[in-house]
Amino acid sequence: MIPPTNQRTRTLLVDDHPVFLDGLTSILKDCDEIEILNTVTSAEEALQYLENESLGLVITDINLPGMNGIELIKKIKEINPNLPVLVLSMFLGRELVKEILSVETEGYLSKKINKVELFDAVKKIIHGGTYYSNEITSVMMDLISKKKSDRTLLKHELTHREREILQLICQEYSSKEIASKLFISVTTVDSHRRSMFKKTGAKSVIRLIRYAVENNLVMW
Repeated sequence: MIPPTNQRTRTLLVDDHPVFLDGLTSILKDCDEIEILNTVTSAEEALQYLENESLGLVITDINLPGMNGIELIKKIKEINPNLPVLVLSMFLGRELVKEILSVETEGYLSKKINKVELFDAVKKIIHGGTYYSNEITSVMMDLISKKKSDRTLLKHELTHREREILQLICQEYSSKEIASKLFISVTTVDSHRRSMFKKTGAKSVIRLIRYAVENNLVMW
């Protein structure tokens, strides 16, 4: 969902390290597309806050006291499937990446990233896209390449144009950017996107990307 251009995206930050939260808040104040509503130090506080406030983005760590970040994301998606979540974490293990994909998180970055990449990720996510850093993508590809698949061929083949659009979706282009790159309308892009959802059985962009990678439908 694209927010109005004159309205900042209401954002909640979740991390159990107050010093990191202070630093992140200071950095994100320079991002003119989001408004930091609050910072909390636990998943439980985040869920309580979510009950009382309308949000457009949650940025969270995974390693939290009590309920961890994965459980938090599951709860968020149950409450509001359309609320995007960006994970900032020091952990990049294969099993964690698998869990991140399973809960359909819109973005996953290492805490080592720089300000420019953080802003790029935030802007892409709030405009309906996804963002995974190169480190995360590398782990994702390694994980998928080692997975034994018993999938059958696609019942309905994707068209050439759908494959083009799918490639760009996997490269984290927004519908507007795809339309500009392929010289077609945003409406046409969205029509092809709906067609791909129907053909692949995917229910979200994250699932569509997973499906594409697992079935070797895109090149990285």
